[in-house]
Amino acid sequence: MPVKPPLPPSAAPSAPASAAPAALPPRERLLQEAMRLFGERGVDAVPTREICAAAGVNPGAIHYHFGDKDGLYAEVLRQPVRGLQAQLDGFDDPALGLHESICRFLRPFLFDDGSCNAQLFFREMQAPSPVFMHTVAQEVGPIFDRFAQLLARHAGLAAPDAAIHQLAMGLQAMAHDYSMTRPMLDAFHPELLADDPLLERTCHRLADWGCALVAYERALHAQPAFSE
Repeated sequence: MPVKPPLPPSAAPSAPASAAPAALPPRERLLQEAMRLFGERGVDAVPTREICAAAGVNPGAIHYHFGDKDGLYAEVLRQPVRGLQAQLDGFDDPALGLHESICRFLRPFLFDDGSCNAQLFFREMQAPSPVFMHTVAQEVGPIFDRFAQLLARHAGLAAPDAAIHQLAMGLQAMAHDYSMTRPMLDAFHPELLADDPLLERTCHRLADWGCALVAYERALHAQPAFSE
């Protein structure tokens, strides 16, 4: 039997995409595609079949790995939260000064890399879903409590009061606002952040304000009306 000559490289059959060694496991593909689609259009607008099709898995894969769509969404939300937790590790170390602690806490909230999880969180902050609120309360709430406890300690208080909790939320909100409204800020006053592309100087300025406000609370609580 005559032997056929080998096919030229351009005509050689290619291996199927599923055989690629770098392919993610089905569970990770579902998370990746769900994050992308939820970020682009919102959770309610994306059917589970579309997620499965995009991930290249059968329609029952979401039930197998996550129970239901809410279970999938909760796990999608936990991915960036775990990254945030890692970035915030040690921000309240007693060996750190107040200014450095505030900088370490605010820094992760200042940057929007345009990723799908940033789009998703922006959507949720406009119209929070029950799954989002539950996940944030469970996963992020304790971090904010630690930040409030840090501020209270430097204000000379045994525990945070309402004003300290408001201060903690206000500082975080200012940092987050720089991230979410950066296009508007650049449009109104492009010179303000032109020399601070990564917002590091802005982070230090916010920490300056935070230290001043903590000092204000310390002085306020030292007045006789508070000590009686």
